[in-house]
Amino acid sequence: MALVEGGQVTFFTKDQINSIHVVSLNVLEKIGVLMDDENVLNLMDKAGADVDYKTKIVKIPQHLVSESLQKTPKSVKLYGRNSNEIVLSKNNVYNGSGNNAVAILDFDGNKRPATFKDLEDFTRLQDALDNVHIMSTPITKFADFPLRGIYKKSYEGVVKNTEKHVINQADGKKEVFDEVRMAATIMDIDLGDVGKKPIFSMIADMASPLKYPKRVLEVIIESAKFKIPILMESDPHAGGTAPITASGLLVQQNAEILAGITLVQLINPGTPVIYTNAPTVLDMRTGLASLGAPERGIYVTASAQLANYYNIPFCTVMGTTDSKIVDVQAGYEKAISFLIAALAGSNIITAHTGMLENCLTISYEQSVIDNEIYGMVFRLLQSSEISEKTLLEAFEVIKNVGPLGSNYLGQKHTREYFNTEIWLPAISERNKWETWIKKGRKSALELAREEAKRILREHHPEPLPRETLEEISEIVKEPI
Repeated sequence: MALVEGGQVTFFTKDQINSIHVVSLNVLEKIGVLMDDENVLNLMDKAGADVDYKTKIVKIPQHLVSESLQKTPKSVKLYGRNSNEIVLSKNNVYNGSGNNAVAILDFDGNKRPATFKDLEDFTRLQDALDNVHIMSTPITKFADFPLRGIYKKSYEGVVKNTEKHVINQADGKKEVFDEVRMAATIMDIDLGDVGKKPIFSMIADMASPLKYPKRVLEVIIESAKFKIPILMESDPHAGGTAPITASGLLVQQNAEILAGITLVQLINPGTPVIYTNAPTVLDMRTGLASLGAPERGIYVTASAQLANYYNIPFCTVMGTTDSKIVDVQAGYEKAISFLIAALAGSNIITAHTGMLENCLTISYEQSVIDNEIYGMVFRLLQSSEISEKTLLEAFEVIKNVGPLGSNYLGQKHTREYFNTEIWLPAISERNKWETWIKKGRKSALELAREEAKRILREHHPEPLPRETLEEISEIVKEPI
Protein backbone atom coordinates (compact mmCIF):
# COMPACT_ATOMS: atom_id res chain seq x y z
CA MET A 1 0.00 0.00 0.00
CA ALA A 2 1.00 3.61 -0.41
CA LEU A 3 2.23 5.10 2.84
CA VAL A 4 -0.49 7.09 4.59
CA GLU A 5 -0.10 9.46 7.51
CA GLY A 6 -2.56 10.56 10.16
CA GLY A 7 -2.15 13.18 12.85
CA GLN A 8 -4.55 15.68 11.32
CA VAL A 9 -6.76 15.60 14.43
CA THR A 10 -5.77 16.54 17.98
CA PHE A 11 -8.21 17.31 20.77
CA PHE A 12 -5.78 18.58 23.40
CA THR A 13 -3.05 21.21 23.57
CA LYS A 14 0.61 20.43 24.18
CA ASP A 15 0.26 21.93 27.66
CA GLN A 16 -2.66 19.62 28.45
CA ILE A 17 -0.71 16.57 27.27
CA ASN A 18 2.27 17.65 29.36
CA SER A 19 -0.02 18.00 32.38
CA ILE A 20 -1.25 14.41 31.92
CA HIS A 21 2.38 13.31 31.81
CA VAL A 22 3.25 15.19 35.01
CA VAL A 23 0.30 13.80 36.98
CA SER A 24 1.07 10.30 35.67
CA LEU A 25 4.59 10.59 37.07
CA ASN A 26 3.10 11.64 40.41
CA VAL A 27 0.87 8.57 40.39
CA LEU A 28 3.87 6.31 39.79
CA GLU A 29 6.00 8.02 42.45
CA LYS A 30 3.39 8.49 45.18
CA ILE A 31 0.78 5.75 44.59
CA GLY A 32 2.72 3.13 42.64
CA VAL A 33 1.77 -0.02 40.75
CA LEU A 34 1.40 -3.61 41.88
CA MET A 35 3.96 -5.96 40.31
CA ASP A 36 3.34 -9.57 41.27
CA ASP A 37 6.75 -11.10 40.64
CA GLU A 38 9.68 -11.44 43.05
CA ASN A 39 12.33 -11.03 40.37
CA VAL A 40 10.68 -7.86 39.10
CA LEU A 41 10.45 -6.45 42.61
CA ASN A 42 14.16 -7.08 43.11
CA LEU A 43 15.02 -5.48 39.78
CA MET A 44 12.94 -2.38 40.49
CA ASP A 45 14.39 -2.13 43.99
CA LYS A 46 17.95 -2.34 42.68
CA ALA A 47 17.17 0.36 40.09
CA GLY A 48 16.05 2.78 42.81
CA ALA A 49 12.30 2.31 43.06
CA ASP A 50 10.54 2.22 46.44
CA VAL A 51 9.43 -1.42 46.76
CA ASP A 52 7.06 -2.81 49.40
CA TYR A 53 7.70 -6.55 49.25
CA LYS A 54 4.64 -7.31 51.36
CA THR A 55 2.06 -5.49 49.23
CA LYS A 56 4.18 -5.84 46.04
CA ILE A 57 3.57 -2.17 45.31
CA VAL A 58 6.38 -0.41 43.44
CA LYS A 59 6.72 3.37 43.56
CA ILE A 60 8.83 4.55 40.65
CA PRO A 61 10.83 7.78 40.82
CA GLN A 62 10.41 10.21 37.96
CA HIS A 63 14.03 10.11 36.87
CA LEU A 64 13.80 6.34 36.33
CA VAL A 65 10.82 6.78 33.99
CA SER A 66 12.57 9.56 32.08
CA GLU A 67 15.74 7.50 31.66
CA SER A 68 13.73 4.54 30.37
CA LEU A 69 11.87 6.65 27.85
CA GLN A 70 15.22 7.83 26.48
CA LYS A 71 16.25 4.18 25.93
CA THR A 72 13.02 3.24 24.14
CA PRO A 73 13.34 3.08 20.33
CA LYS A 74 11.58 5.92 18.52
CA SER A 75 10.58 3.74 15.60
CA VAL A 76 9.89 0.02 15.29
CA LYS A 77 10.33 -2.27 12.28
CA LEU A 78 7.99 -5.23 11.94
CA TYR A 79 8.43 -8.02 9.39
CA GLY A 80 6.36 -10.74 7.80
CA ARG A 81 7.79 -14.18 7.12
CA ASN A 82 8.59 -13.10 3.55
CA SER A 83 10.15 -9.78 4.61
CA ASN A 84 7.04 -7.60 4.32
CA GLU A 85 8.53 -4.68 6.23
CA ILE A 86 6.44 -2.16 8.15
CA VAL A 87 7.99 0.83 9.89
CA LEU A 88 6.12 2.34 12.81
CA SER A 89 7.18 5.95 13.23
CA LYS A 90 5.72 9.43 13.44
CA ASN A 91 2.10 9.30 12.19
CA ASN A 92 2.33 6.37 9.76
CA VAL A 93 -0.97 4.47 9.87
CA TYR A 94 -1.27 0.70 9.40
CA ASN A 95 -4.23 -1.56 9.92
CA GLY A 96 -4.65 -4.91 11.66
CA SER A 97 -6.94 -7.92 11.60
CA GLY A 98 -9.52 -9.19 14.06
CA ASN A 99 -8.41 -10.56 17.42
CA ASN A 100 -9.65 -12.80 20.24
CA ALA A 101 -13.13 -13.68 18.98
CA VAL A 102 -14.82 -16.60 20.72
CA ALA A 103 -17.77 -17.13 18.36
CA ILE A 104 -18.64 -17.04 14.66
CA LEU A 105 -21.52 -15.21 12.97
CA ASP A 106 -21.86 -17.68 10.13
CA PHE A 107 -22.93 -17.09 6.53
CA ASP A 108 -26.48 -18.15 7.46
CA GLY A 109 -26.72 -15.39 10.09
CA ASN A 110 -26.56 -17.76 13.06
CA LYS A 111 -24.01 -17.48 15.85
CA ARG A 112 -22.02 -20.58 16.81
CA PRO A 113 -18.89 -21.57 18.77
CA ALA A 114 -15.61 -21.28 16.88
CA THR A 115 -13.46 -24.19 15.75
CA PHE A 116 -9.76 -24.19 14.92
CA LYS A 117 -10.57 -24.42 11.22
CA ASP A 118 -12.43 -21.11 11.59
CA LEU A 119 -9.19 -19.50 12.76
CA GLU A 120 -7.39 -20.76 9.66
CA ASP A 121 -10.23 -19.62 7.39
CA PHE A 122 -10.51 -16.15 8.91
CA THR A 123 -6.75 -15.72 8.76
CA ARG A 124 -6.76 -16.58 5.05
CA LEU A 125 -9.72 -14.28 4.45
CA GLN A 126 -8.20 -11.30 6.22
CA ASP A 127 -4.75 -12.00 4.77
CA ALA A 128 -6.29 -11.39 1.33
CA LEU A 129 -7.75 -7.99 2.28
CA ASP A 130 -5.60 -5.25 0.80
CA ASN A 131 -6.23 -2.80 3.64
CA VAL A 132 -5.19 -5.23 6.39
CA HIS A 133 -1.42 -5.01 6.83
CA ILE A 134 -0.81 -6.82 10.12
CA MET A 135 -2.35 -10.03 11.48
CA SER A 136 -3.33 -10.89 15.01
CA THR A 137 -5.11 -14.07 16.09
CA PRO A 138 -8.71 -13.51 14.91
CA ILE A 139 -10.01 -16.28 17.20
CA THR A 140 -8.54 -17.62 20.46
CA LYS A 141 -11.22 -19.90 21.88
CA PHE A 142 -12.21 -23.14 20.15
CA ALA A 143 -14.80 -25.81 20.75
CA ASP A 144 -12.29 -28.44 19.58
CA PHE A 145 -9.14 -27.35 21.42
CA PRO A 146 -8.37 -26.79 25.15
CA LEU A 147 -7.49 -23.35 26.49
CA ARG A 148 -4.10 -24.43 27.83
CA GLY A 149 -1.44 -23.49 25.30
CA ILE A 150 -4.03 -21.77 23.15
CA TYR A 151 -1.84 -18.86 22.08
CA LYS A 152 1.00 -20.83 20.55
CA LYS A 153 -1.54 -23.15 18.96
CA SER A 154 -3.24 -20.07 17.51
CA TYR A 155 0.10 -18.76 16.26
CA GLU A 156 0.59 -22.03 14.42
CA GLY A 157 -2.79 -21.65 12.73
CA VAL A 158 -2.18 -18.01 11.84
CA VAL A 159 1.39 -18.19 10.55
CA LYS A 160 0.47 -21.02 8.17
CA ASN A 161 -2.19 -18.84 6.59
CA THR A 162 -0.58 -15.42 6.35
CA GLU A 163 2.72 -13.95 5.23
CA LYS A 164 2.13 -10.76 7.22
CA HIS A 165 3.54 -9.75 10.59
CA VAL A 166 1.63 -11.34 13.48
CA ILE A 167 0.74 -9.73 16.81
CA ASN A 168 0.88 -12.60 19.31
CA GLN A 169 -0.17 -13.31 22.86
CA ALA A 170 1.19 -15.71 25.45
CA ASP A 171 0.30 -17.09 28.87
CA GLY A 172 3.58 -16.89 30.70
CA LYS A 173 7.29 -17.41 30.09
CA LYS A 174 7.26 -20.85 28.45
CA GLU A 175 4.68 -19.91 25.83
CA VAL A 176 6.67 -16.81 24.84
CA PHE A 177 9.81 -18.95 24.51
CA ASP A 178 7.96 -21.50 22.41
CA GLU A 179 6.70 -18.80 20.06
CA VAL A 180 10.25 -17.47 19.71
CA ARG A 181 11.36 -21.01 18.81
CA MET A 182 8.56 -21.25 16.26
CA ALA A 183 9.62 -17.95 14.67
CA ALA A 184 13.24 -19.06 14.58
CA THR A 185 12.18 -22.27 12.85
CA ILE A 186 10.05 -20.42 10.30
CA MET A 187 12.85 -17.97 9.49
CA ASP A 188 15.61 -20.60 9.80
CA ILE A 189 17.65 -18.44 12.17
CA ASP A 190 19.12 -18.71 15.67
CA LEU A 191 16.92 -17.91 18.65
CA GLY A 192 19.04 -14.87 19.47
CA ASP A 193 18.38 -13.38 16.05
CA VAL A 194 14.56 -13.46 16.19
CA GLY A 195 14.39 -9.95 17.64
CA LYS A 196 16.62 -8.55 14.88
CA LYS A 197 13.95 -9.14 12.27
CA PRO A 198 10.80 -9.88 14.30
CA ILE A 199 8.02 -11.65 12.41
CA PHE A 200 5.85 -11.41 15.51
CA SER A 201 5.33 -8.94 18.32
CA MET A 202 3.88 -9.60 21.77
CA ILE A 203 0.96 -8.13 23.69
CA ALA A 204 1.52 -7.49 27.40
CA ASP A 205 -1.96 -6.77 28.69
CA MET A 206 -1.93 -5.42 32.25
CA ALA A 207 -4.88 -5.39 34.67
CA SER A 208 -6.34 -2.00 35.47
CA PRO A 209 -6.22 -0.34 37.88
CA LEU A 210 -2.43 -0.26 38.24
CA LYS A 211 -1.72 -4.01 38.36
CA TYR A 212 0.83 -6.20 36.59
CA PRO A 213 -0.11 -9.87 37.20
CA LYS A 214 2.66 -12.44 37.42
CA ARG A 215 1.90 -14.05 34.05
CA VAL A 216 2.03 -10.69 32.29
CA LEU A 217 5.35 -9.88 33.92
CA GLU A 218 6.70 -13.23 32.75
CA VAL A 219 5.64 -12.35 29.20
CA ILE A 220 7.38 -8.97 29.45
CA ILE A 221 10.60 -10.44 30.83
CA GLU A 222 10.86 -13.24 28.26
CA SER A 223 9.93 -10.98 25.33
CA ALA A 224 12.44 -8.33 26.38
CA LYS A 225 15.13 -11.01 26.70
CA PHE A 226 14.88 -11.59 22.92
CA LYS A 227 14.04 -7.94 22.09
CA ILE A 228 10.66 -8.95 20.71
CA PRO A 229 8.58 -5.76 20.20
CA ILE A 230 6.14 -5.46 23.10
CA LEU A 231 2.69 -3.91 22.83
CA MET A 232 2.37 -2.50 26.35
CA GLU A 233 -1.40 -2.49 26.62
CA SER A 234 -3.79 -0.86 29.07
CA ASP A 235 -7.53 -1.52 28.69
CA PRO A 236 -9.24 0.78 31.21
CA HIS A 237 -13.03 0.92 31.51
CA ALA A 238 -14.21 4.48 32.25
CA GLY A 239 -16.25 4.32 35.44
CA GLY A 240 -15.25 0.69 36.05
CA THR A 241 -11.53 -0.05 36.23
CA ALA A 242 -10.59 3.60 35.68
CA PRO A 243 -11.95 7.01 36.70
CA ILE A 244 -14.99 8.06 34.69
CA THR A 245 -13.49 11.32 33.44
CA ALA A 246 -11.16 11.48 30.46
CA SER A 247 -8.55 13.16 32.67
CA GLY A 248 -8.65 10.34 35.21
CA LEU A 249 -8.67 7.53 32.69
CA LEU A 250 -5.79 9.00 30.70
CA VAL A 251 -3.63 9.63 33.77
CA GLN A 252 -4.12 6.09 35.07
CA GLN A 253 -3.61 4.47 31.67
CA ASN A 254 -0.50 6.52 31.05
CA ALA A 255 0.96 5.64 34.44
CA GLU A 256 0.32 1.94 33.78
CA ILE A 257 2.04 2.00 30.41
CA LEU A 258 4.97 4.11 31.62
CA ALA A 259 5.55 1.58 34.42
CA GLY A 260 5.75 -1.18 31.83
CA ILE A 261 8.10 0.80 29.60
CA THR A 262 10.37 1.45 32.60
CA LEU A 263 10.47 -2.25 33.45
CA VAL A 264 11.25 -3.29 29.86
CA GLN A 265 14.19 -0.90 29.57
CA LEU A 266 15.59 -2.09 32.90
CA ILE A 267 15.42 -5.69 31.68
CA ASN A 268 16.97 -5.11 28.24
CA PRO A 269 17.62 -1.51 27.15
CA GLY A 270 16.61 -0.78 23.58
CA THR A 271 13.80 -3.33 23.45
CA PRO A 272 11.04 -1.92 21.20
CA VAL A 273 7.84 -0.94 23.01
CA ILE A 274 4.58 0.15 21.42
CA TYR A 275 2.27 2.34 23.53
CA THR A 276 -0.99 0.38 23.28
CA ASN A 277 -4.52 0.83 24.58
CA ALA A 278 -8.07 -0.37 24.23
CA PRO A 279 -10.09 1.97 26.45
CA THR A 280 -13.81 1.44 26.84
CA VAL A 281 -16.79 3.08 28.50
CA LEU A 282 -18.78 1.26 31.18
CA ASP A 283 -22.44 1.64 30.27
CA MET A 284 -24.09 2.40 33.60
CA ARG A 285 -27.43 1.02 32.41
CA THR A 286 -26.11 -2.45 31.63
CA GLY A 287 -22.83 -2.70 33.52
CA LEU A 288 -21.17 -3.73 30.24
CA ALA A 289 -18.15 -2.19 28.56
CA SER A 290 -18.93 -0.45 25.28
CA LEU A 291 -16.55 -0.57 22.32
CA GLY A 292 -18.86 1.54 20.16
CA ALA A 293 -18.96 4.55 22.47
CA PRO A 294 -17.91 7.92 20.97
CA GLU A 295 -15.88 8.81 24.07
CA ARG A 296 -13.34 6.21 23.01
CA GLY A 297 -12.31 8.57 20.22
CA ILE A 298 -11.37 11.16 22.85
CA TYR A 299 -9.26 8.67 24.81
CA VAL A 300 -7.53 7.32 21.72
CA THR A 301 -6.77 10.73 20.22
CA ALA A 302 -5.24 11.86 23.52
CA SER A 303 -3.27 8.61 23.74
CA ALA A 304 -1.88 9.14 20.25
CA GLN A 305 -0.79 12.60 21.38
CA LEU A 306 0.87 11.11 24.47
CA ALA A 307 2.75 8.55 22.37
CA ASN A 308 3.90 11.39 20.09
CA TYR A 309 4.94 13.33 23.20
CA TYR A 310 7.19 10.40 24.13
CA ASN A 311 8.15 9.87 20.48
CA ILE A 312 7.29 6.16 20.54
CA PRO A 313 4.88 4.17 18.32
CA PHE A 314 1.20 3.90 19.19
CA CYS A 315 -1.30 1.07 18.71
CA THR A 316 -4.99 1.07 19.55
CA VAL A 317 -8.16 -0.97 19.22
CA MET A 318 -10.71 1.01 17.23
CA GLY A 319 -13.07 0.36 14.31
CA THR A 320 -15.18 -1.57 16.82
CA THR A 321 -18.89 -1.95 17.52
CA ASP A 322 -21.36 -3.16 20.11
CA SER A 323 -23.71 -4.44 17.40
CA LYS A 324 -24.38 -8.17 17.34
CA ILE A 325 -24.92 -8.44 13.59
CA VAL A 326 -23.81 -6.87 10.31
CA ASP A 327 -26.16 -3.90 10.35
CA VAL A 328 -26.38 -0.11 10.24
CA GLN A 329 -25.16 0.24 13.85
CA ALA A 330 -22.05 -1.79 13.03
CA GLY A 331 -21.45 0.46 10.03
CA TYR A 332 -21.62 3.83 11.73
CA GLU A 333 -19.82 2.80 14.91
CA LYS A 334 -16.99 1.10 13.05
CA ALA A 335 -16.55 3.83 10.43
CA ILE A 336 -16.51 6.75 12.86
CA SER A 337 -14.24 4.92 15.29
CA PHE A 338 -11.72 3.88 12.65
CA LEU A 339 -11.70 7.32 11.02
CA ILE A 340 -10.94 9.05 14.32
CA ALA A 341 -8.10 6.63 15.14
CA ALA A 342 -6.57 7.09 11.70
CA LEU A 343 -6.83 10.88 11.78
CA ALA A 344 -5.23 10.80 15.24
CA GLY A 345 -2.15 9.17 13.69
CA SER A 346 -2.40 5.73 15.31
CA ASN A 347 0.48 3.65 13.94
CA ILE A 348 -1.52 0.43 14.27
CA ILE A 349 -5.30 0.15 14.49
CA THR A 350 -6.05 -3.47 15.32
CA ALA A 351 -8.28 -6.19 16.77
CA HIS A 352 -11.37 -5.02 14.89
CA THR A 353 -11.60 -6.44 11.36
CA GLY A 354 -14.79 -8.48 11.08
CA MET A 355 -15.44 -8.10 14.80
CA LEU A 356 -18.90 -7.62 16.28
CA GLU A 357 -20.46 -7.72 19.77
CA ASN A 358 -17.64 -6.00 21.66
CA CYS A 359 -15.06 -8.07 19.77
CA LEU A 360 -16.55 -11.37 20.96
CA THR A 361 -17.95 -12.46 17.59
CA ILE A 362 -16.38 -12.41 14.13
CA SER A 363 -18.13 -12.29 10.76
CA TYR A 364 -16.99 -13.17 7.25
CA GLU A 365 -19.12 -10.48 5.62
CA GLN A 366 -18.16 -7.82 8.15
CA SER A 367 -14.49 -8.50 7.39
CA VAL A 368 -15.05 -7.58 3.74
CA ILE A 369 -17.20 -4.55 4.60
CA ASP A 370 -14.57 -3.34 7.07
CA ASN A 371 -11.93 -3.55 4.35
CA GLU A 372 -14.11 -1.21 2.27
CA ILE A 373 -14.32 1.25 5.18
CA TYR A 374 -10.54 1.17 5.60
CA GLY A 375 -10.05 1.88 1.90
CA MET A 376 -12.23 4.97 2.12
CA VAL A 377 -10.39 6.25 5.19
CA PHE A 378 -6.96 5.63 3.70
CA ARG A 379 -8.01 7.54 0.60
CA LEU A 380 -8.82 10.52 2.83
CA LEU A 381 -5.45 10.25 4.57
CA GLN A 382 -3.62 10.17 1.25
CA SER A 383 -5.25 13.50 0.42
CA SER A 384 -4.31 15.04 -2.95
CA GLU A 385 -1.31 16.93 -4.27
CA ILE A 386 -1.72 20.68 -4.54
CA SER A 387 1.48 22.06 -6.06
CA GLU A 388 2.76 24.38 -8.75
CA LYS A 389 2.83 21.38 -11.11
CA THR A 390 -0.74 20.22 -10.48
CA LEU A 391 -2.11 23.77 -10.55
CA LEU A 392 -0.40 24.48 -13.86
CA GLU A 393 -1.81 21.22 -15.28
CA ALA A 394 -5.23 22.19 -13.98
CA PHE A 395 -5.07 25.57 -15.69
CA GLU A 396 -4.02 23.98 -19.01
CA VAL A 397 -6.76 21.34 -19.02
CA ILE A 398 -9.39 23.91 -18.06
CA LYS A 399 -8.14 26.08 -20.95
CA ASN A 400 -8.37 23.07 -23.31
CA VAL A 401 -12.01 22.42 -22.45
CA GLY A 402 -13.05 25.99 -21.73
CA PRO A 403 -16.58 27.43 -21.69
CA LEU A 404 -17.43 25.82 -25.04
CA GLY A 405 -16.55 22.28 -23.90
CA SER A 406 -18.88 19.91 -22.09
CA ASN A 407 -16.67 17.50 -20.09
CA TYR A 408 -13.16 16.27 -19.38
CA LEU A 409 -13.59 12.59 -20.25
CA GLY A 410 -11.49 12.77 -23.40
CA GLN A 411 -8.63 14.71 -21.87
CA LYS A 412 -5.18 13.11 -21.41
CA HIS A 413 -5.10 14.75 -17.98
CA THR A 414 -8.12 12.66 -16.94
CA ARG A 415 -6.57 9.44 -18.24
CA GLU A 416 -3.33 10.14 -16.40
CA TYR A 417 -4.89 10.86 -13.02
CA PHE A 418 -8.16 8.98 -12.62
CA ASN A 419 -6.53 5.85 -11.17
CA THR A 420 -4.79 7.80 -8.42
CA GLU A 421 -7.25 10.61 -7.78
CA ILE A 422 -10.45 8.60 -7.58
CA TRP A 423 -10.91 5.68 -5.17
CA LEU A 424 -12.98 2.81 -6.53
CA PRO A 425 -14.90 0.56 -4.13
CA ALA A 426 -14.82 -3.23 -4.23
CA ILE A 427 -18.38 -3.93 -3.08
CA SER A 428 -20.17 -0.60 -2.56
CA GLU A 429 -23.06 -0.18 -5.02
CA ARG A 430 -22.79 2.90 -7.26
CA ASN A 431 -25.07 1.95 -10.17
CA LYS A 432 -28.42 3.55 -11.01
CA TRP A 433 -31.57 1.99 -9.52
CA GLU A 434 -32.54 0.25 -12.77
CA THR A 435 -29.08 -1.31 -13.18
CA TRP A 436 -29.08 -2.40 -9.54
CA ILE A 437 -32.43 -4.15 -10.09
CA LYS A 438 -31.13 -5.94 -13.19
CA LYS A 439 -28.05 -7.13 -11.25
CA GLY A 440 -30.23 -8.80 -8.62
CA ARG A 441 -30.99 -6.04 -6.05
CA LYS A 442 -28.06 -7.21 -3.96
CA SER A 443 -27.34 -5.53 -0.64
CA ALA A 444 -23.86 -4.74 0.68
CA LEU A 445 -24.23 -7.78 2.96
CA GLU A 446 -24.93 -10.06 -0.01
CA LEU A 447 -22.06 -8.65 -2.04
CA ALA A 448 -19.71 -9.00 0.94
CA ARG A 449 -20.83 -12.61 1.40
CA GLU A 450 -20.06 -13.39 -2.24
CA GLU A 451 -16.64 -11.77 -1.98
CA ALA A 452 -15.78 -13.59 1.26
CA LYS A 453 -16.71 -16.94 -0.28
CA ARG A 454 -14.65 -16.16 -3.38
CA ILE A 455 -11.59 -15.32 -1.27
CA LEU A 456 -11.93 -18.52 0.76
CA ARG A 457 -12.07 -20.52 -2.46
CA GLU A 458 -9.17 -18.83 -4.19
CA HIS A 459 -6.73 -17.28 -1.72
CA HIS A 460 -3.91 -19.45 -0.36
CA PRO A 461 -0.74 -17.75 0.97
CA GLU A 462 2.63 -19.28 0.19
CA PRO A 463 2.84 -22.47 2.26
CA LEU A 464 5.56 -23.20 4.78
CA PRO A 465 7.89 -26.13 4.02
CA ARG A 466 6.68 -29.50 5.31
CA GLU A 467 9.71 -29.84 7.62
CA THR A 468 8.99 -26.44 9.15
CA LEU A 469 5.35 -27.30 9.75
CA GLU A 470 6.33 -30.53 11.46
CA GLU A 471 8.85 -28.79 13.71
CA ILE A 472 6.50 -26.02 14.84
CA SER A 473 3.77 -28.62 15.40
CA GLU A 474 6.07 -30.46 17.81
CA ILE A 475 6.74 -27.21 19.69
CA VAL A 476 2.99 -26.59 19.99
CA LYS A 477 2.49 -30.05 21.52
CA GLU A 478 4.91 -29.34 24.38
CA PRO A 479 3.23 -28.45 27.70
CA ILE A 480 3.57 -24.87 28.97
